[in-house]
Amino acid sequence: MQVSGEMGLPLRIALPIFAVIAVLFVGIMGYFVKEGLGNSGTALGYGAAAAPAEQGDARIAATPAPVAIVTDPPGTFTVPQTGTGPAGAPAGAPAQPPAALPGQAVGGGGPPAPVMQELVALRARLKANPSDLAALVALSDMYFDAGKFDEASGYYTRALALDPSNPDVRTDYATALHQTGHDLESLKQLDIVLAERPKFLQALFNRGVVLRAIGRRTDAVAAFRAFIAAAPNDPRVADAKTNIQDLSN
Repeated sequence: MQVSGEMGLPLRIALPIFAVIAVLFVGIMGYFVKEGLGNSGTALGYGAAAAPAEQGDARIAATPAPVAIVTDPPGTFTVPQTGTGPAGAPAGAPAQPPAALPGQAVGGGGPPAPVMQELVALRARLKANPSDLAALVALSDMYFDAGKFDEASGYYTRALALDPSNPDVRTDYATALHQTGHDLESLKQLDIVLAERPKFLQALFNRGVVLRAIGRRTDAVAAFRAFIAAAPNDPRVADAKTNIQDLSN
């Protein structure tokens, strides 16, 4: 059927025009679709929500490993360690045992030769005669001066078994007990000394120190005052007065 001019363009002219318009439209839409995918990963471009990723989808990003929070176990150093060990120790050298007595070589190499010789001699004397009081006291004093109060206490105990009335040995024994935290036993030993020698100065002063350590403030003040009364010119009077002042505040 022929379409009249009143209905529009003839069909043979309209169809080619519509075909060209359709091709242009498809081309333009394809361009926008391509741009949208390139910018946002979706066909809709910016602002569109991406489809949820599924297992195996390349869009599933690897989950970063959590950052480990490193904490030092109790008791460890928090400052950087050099790992060099004791001064003078060669790299890779085995650790040396702690010193037994003062004056030893750095790194635990043992006491100096003269000290070692004296130790060996004293121990030999005790092996030959376990009742050698002088050797026992000398060993006690060596360990005491080295800060080895437990070892010193053992020798002091043996010495006191042979000479229980020796005030110097018992007072030193009491001091070694105080240094190792055995204050009640230390006080007991000092009281034994003062029961026999009421004005034995070292025991008087040390008694004040021990009483202060266990919290008996009033008794400590009394002990320091007794020391000052017994020896007003003793060099330790200043320390005694300082203790009294501190305990009275």
